[in-house]
Amino acid sequence: MPRLPRPLVQLLTHSPRLPTASLISRPSLSVISLPNTTPLLLSSRPHFHPLSAPPVWVSSPILGSLLQLRHAQRGNEYQPSQRKRKRKHGFLARKRSLGGRRILGRRLTKGRKYLSH
Repeated sequence: MPRLPRPLVQLLTHSPRLPTASLISRPSLSVISLPNTTPLLLSSRPHFHPLSAPPVWVSSPILGSLLQLRHAQRGNEYQPSQRKRKRKHGFLARKRSLGGRRILGRRLTKGRKYLSH
């Protein structure tokens, strides 16, 4: 099990915050009467209960991004193209830069059969 940073553990263990006083003092129900009908009782916003609040990690964008999505499609990232592969990882691309020449040198000294693509 990987160790989690202390601030992350604190965010996960704290209970969600209750609504502020401005939200509680607002009326949540209103009565609308239409002509020739009985008054209708309409809820302007859903009833809030502290236990029905979403968990902290769902409301936090950082922690929410760490969780796995259920319906995300994966596995179609690699769309191969010889031209792009050679331009990024080919021998000539390696020869152009200092870092690439170092890669070729390390592979050469190790005795690799293929130095690059």
